Amino acid sequence: MIALLAATAAEAPDLKRVLLEILVVLIAAKLAAEVAERVKVPAVLGEILAGILIGPSVLHLVADTGGVLTVLGELGVILLLLEVGMEMDLVELGRVGRAAVSVATVGVVCPFVLGGVAAAAFGEDTKTAIFIGAALTATSVGITARVFGDLRALATVEARTVLGAAVADDVMGLVILTVVVRIVTRGSVSAGLVVTTVGMALLFLVVATTVGLRLAPLLFDRLMKVSRSPGTLVAGALAFTLAFASLAQIAQLAPIIGAFVAGLALARTKEAGRIKRELTPVAHLFVPVFFLQIGIAADVKAMANPAVLGLAGLLLIAAVVGKLMSAGGLIGAPGDRLLVGLGMLPRGEVGLIFASLGLREGVLDARLYAALLLVVLATTLITPPILRARLLRLRDRSRAPAAQPAPAGGWLGIEDGVVILRATPPDFRALRLSLQAAALVADARPGPTLLDWLGSFTPDTPMRWDAAATTELLEILKHGSERSWRLLDTVGVLERALPELSAVIRRRQRDPFDLDPSAGLRWGLVESLKGLTASDPVARTEYEKLQHPERLLFAALLAETAGDAAAGNGLESPVAAARTLVKRLDLGAQAEEEVALLVGEADLLRSAASRADGLDSAPVVTIADHLGLPERARALFILSLAGDHLERWERDRLFELHRLVQEVLAVPELTGLQARNTAEARRLQAERLLEDEPARAALAAAPRQWLLVQDPASLARQAAMVVARSDRRRASVSVIADGTPGRWRIDVVHADASGLLARAAHALAAGGLYVEGGSVATWEGVAVQAFVVKANSRPDPATIRTLFDQALASPLPPGGSPGATVTWDDSGSPWTTRCTVVASDRSGLLADIAASFAAAGCQVHAARVLTTENGRAEDVFELTDNRGAKLGDQAKAAVEEAIQSGAANRRRPWFARRKTNGTNTDPKQSGYVSETATP
Repeated sequence: MIALLAATAAEAPDLKRVLLEILVVLIAAKLAAEVAERVKVPAVLGEILAGILIGPSVLHLVADTGGVLTVLGELGVILLLLEVGMEMDLVELGRVGRAAVSVATVGVVCPFVLGGVAAAAFGEDTKTAIFIGAALTATSVGITARVFGDLRALATVEARTVLGAAVADDVMGLVILTVVVRIVTRGSVSAGLVVTTVGMALLFLVVATTVGLRLAPLLFDRLMKVSRSPGTLVAGALAFTLAFASLAQIAQLAPIIGAFVAGLALARTKEAGRIKRELTPVAHLFVPVFFLQIGIAADVKAMANPAVLGLAGLLLIAAVVGKLMSAGGLIGAPGDRLLVGLGMLPRGEVGLIFASLGLREGVLDARLYAALLLVVLATTLITPPILRARLLRLRDRSRAPAAQPAPAGGWLGIEDGVVILRATPPDFRALRLSLQAAALVADARPGPTLLDWLGSFTPDTPMRWDAAATTELLEILKHGSERSWRLLDTVGVLERALPELSAVIRRRQRDPFDLDPSAGLRWGLVESLKGLTASDPVARTEYEKLQHPERLLFAALLAETAGDAAAGNGLESPVAAARTLVKRLDLGAQAEEEVALLVGEADLLRSAASRADGLDSAPVVTIADHLGLPERARALFILSLAGDHLERWERDRLFELHRLVQEVLAVPELTGLQARNTAEARRLQAERLLEDEPARAALAAAPRQWLLVQDPASLARQAAMVVARSDRRRASVSVIADGTPGRWRIDVVHADASGLLARAAHALAAGGLYVEGGSVATWEGVAVQAFVVKANSRPDPATIRTLFDQALASPLPPGGSPGATVTWDDSGSPWTTRCTVVASDRSGLLADIAASFAAAGCQVHAARVLTTENGRAEDVFELTDNRGAKLGDQAKAAVEEAIQSGAANRRRPWFARRKTNGTNTDPKQSGYVSETATP
């Protein structure tokens, strides 16, 4: 591809012009698709009109003199037929039924004959008339399916007939295309040539399909075993497609036939889903270029020619009448004939391929090309409104069949792989039986009687949730497939019973050129969860321990969809969307809380396990305290495993983190009713070390997060310092050995003040002490700080107190560290935003960075130096805003500005202009629990 573009560019006189044309085409394609979506017309129409606008006929922005756009368009049409092949179900092709095949056959023959006669009547020669007749045969079922889908009528007998006929129509159209292109390029028409060409096309389709179906699974299975590069699969799929396209050319057939066969083969591989997903971005680029190229090649003056308009009008009549006659294939079959005929009307992609091939091969001149283009545009535009009007009229006339008594074997059953409806149920059973049917069609096909009943639902059919319906939905999550969700979406059950999920599917399927349109009906996290619990022994064991596995399944569904649901319903967070859905399912208050926690903390364990200190005692205890129950921790662990692909080391650390969390939660002293968390346990241990009641009272006022990160001895010592302060205006300082040579613990107690951590760190730096870590909390207006420092000899408490008092009396130091790198992590802690600052190591670095936080109006709850290598220090801080909440985007921007500018005394941002204690808010009021950690 690169070589081809390079060669083309080398031949072109102006490379800049070529690149500019590509830029204009890509922008025009996406703008046209966006506009078309908003005015509810097919994106392909917008792209053709955009091509006319930017082409030589109007603005002359693009002329494709270098041929580059032609190459890109050819790749686009190959990808388009690859998509058709991958979506073609060969098994379903054999099941479309007699009525569908009859409709497809009549719908191909009649337009072919009428179109050829109309062209001949205008004086065209035989080969041109044959080509024009062939161009009118193809049906663009996507437009019809969209109208049926919008009105939730895909389950009606008419929709099933049209969609089934389209499957056969696609294959017939491709054969006709191949035959006609070869005939018209040979210069003459004879019976022998027709027979030979048809035979060659059918032989190629049979042989190439047979070989491809056997070769592709083996080839791509081997490719996945030996490949290491992430782009190997999609490159292999493209190479496979181009190889089959080349084989088709060698057989003197259209290369798109080879692409179609390649799609049939690739659809049978184990990696079909991944191939579709990875080819989607490629298709987004090339397929729209093909449709723009059609518009670029159009001649607006030729379209306005009365003779062209007359020919287009005659061809339009032939196209419409020919497809309406296709309803004759319904003889003896149920369904409204007019509705079926209207459903077969629109031409689209294949008709446009005919037109572009005819122009390229010289079979069509500018006026004939313009006439065909007008017919395609007209049939595509007129079909949706008249089809919608006919469908609504029939729906108004229809009456639901009368309900019958419940049969002995139940309403639903399976016979020979087909889900049958044994009797007509009453309306109030619609929701429950629809969900039951959806679970059954995961492994069977819905029968005609079932589809007819589902298609009879009216806006008055009740769809209210109850416990029985929720149980059936759970069965779909456990055992269903995308076929289950397709059925529910097709008959409108999702839209009426779970509108949030229906809206998510609509947004997923919005792009008409997505190579995997069924992806919107798959819930990847739910499928991954089911696969994990079936294949991973540890996950299966943990899953079997869950008392309420249904909550985990619902959480997996909502974790994947709640973000889209929140955006579509104006909710402020995915958790709010999850709560809305859980309430709709009527699971109860406790289930709502459990599911909301799992959705809101879906990334908690994975983020914590990936950190260098994620398995240390303090973070583990903090997470365990936050989750509170082994059931919650277990469900969150399984949900974390089921997420995106994890490397081996990530899985190992996640397993270890889960083991540690479960060990903490299993300790009776930490999880019992009297002392169910670490904070209370440590408070009790510290109280045993205190003798006087005032110190115990001070300890009782210690914030919960401080209790989680300080050992009992430190807590007892700090409580004694709080009550022993003789001079309220001066700091109390305590220095003890840390247990490691050269390391000391320094506790500082002082009346709370703004920027306290920055001032304290500045004082320690002024005393020649290297600060390794620190944390701060407020006990009813008294600030308690704990530092770990490096020093060769024991620091003098009196000297530290003097330096600290001086720092408090001085303006806040300038702070800042220009050139530092700042990164953020909101998912690693339930309460704080983690800020990592990497800067050149130096004395006073902690003080300067802490001053920047104070200037930005943030509260520092912990500071720690993780590594110092090659003169670079990596400091990690746990931050909240002045209300004790995680930092928002504006607060983060203010922090980054303060660190880079070093302007600690600048005007504070508007969101920080309120009186604050400068350190920590009361967790009992803010709900915040610190994840402070000192070595």
